[in-house]
Amino acid sequence: MGTVGWIILIVVIAVIVIGVAVALMGNKRTAAKREEAETLRTQAAERTASVEASRREAEEQAARAEVARAEAARAEEAALQAQQGVQVEEARVEDQVRAADRVDPDVDTRSDDYRPAAPTTPTATDTTYDDTVTGENTSTDPESSRWGRSTDETETVDPAHEQESTRRRTDPA
Repeated sequence: MGTVGWIILIVVIAVIVIGVAVALMGNKRTAAKREEAETLRTQAAERTASVEASRREAEEQAARAEVARAEAARAEEAALQAQQGVQVEEARVEDQVRAADRVDPDVDTRSDDYRPAAPTTPTATDTTYDDTVTGENTSTDPESSRWGRSTDETETVDPAHEQESTRRRTDPA
């Protein structure tokens, strides 16, 4: 073999060695990429569990919010019904006051500025034994209130006289 043959043989061997080295390096790169992909998949699987837990928590929160909305709607409906009940009772009271005003000869129900007066009701703590209304919350004994006196000498007001003075409106001015 001549020099040219030896040079060709050396070049061919060098090319083969370089090819094998490149193939081995490619395999190492591929193996490293496989390892990296497996690591990423493992991390994703770990995060999937936390994502599922977060999803369940979000669904539970949504269910609680729906229950709260339903309760709020029920409470709103109950409040509306209570308000309607109040309005019905107010209308009944106003009808009764109007009927009383129609009967009362001192009330001019035909005047343009006629408005039914809201009845005044004493509170339970303001009434004494014989239904007279005291000027303030005091304790009275039944015997002294019968004669118009309270135990602390406060002024006693007759509720019938009180209503008459507030309900009579004959002057249109």
